Amino acid sequence: MNFVQLDISFHQQLLQLEGDMYWTSDTWKTLWDKEAKKKFDDLITDYLTHFPQGCFGLVENGELIGSIFLLKLSELKPIPYVSNVHEYLNEKGNIAYVSFFVVKKGDKDETIARELYKSAEDIAPLIGCNKVAVVINESPLEEEILKNTQYERSIDEYQWEIYPGMMVPCHIYSHNV
Repeated sequence: MNFVQLDISFHQQLLQLEGDMYWTSDTWKTLWDKEAKKKFDDLITDYLTHFPQGCFGLVENGELIGSIFLLKLSELKPIPYVSNVHEYLNEKGNIAYVSFFVVKKGDKDETIARELYKSAEDIAPLIGCNKVAVVINESPLEEEILKNTQYERSIDEYQWEIYPGMMVPCHIYSHNV
């Protein structure tokens, strides 16, 4: 596995991983096909075009198997999952906020996720950040990894816009690097 900075050539693979990871149950699949795929197509394009220095992935045998996007923030708070880079990006911020996370489903998904977070911790200082943070609603894969590392879970529960108009409870996990 090689950890690489992503560019627009990874666009379709990222969109496929997003759909395969989060949008497979009946209700979510219907929403994906109806409108969400287009929204995530726009989101991915926005990040790869306007903040590629925060877009990373794991590649194995020429295939993207996981990705993590880091957005520089100055304040730790949940930002809408579907958002434009420039709405929240703070070039002077010191928090590397995980704004997009996907892994290829399969027998290595935990290994891929663990490697993505380890790499994010290594990259954060290189983009001027001293903290990595992520908002979690329900992601057993990520939560298990974060609990078994040095990430602290917020005591407070927040509201997070997981999709336009859809609010869910969440916690913020963070780790100083």
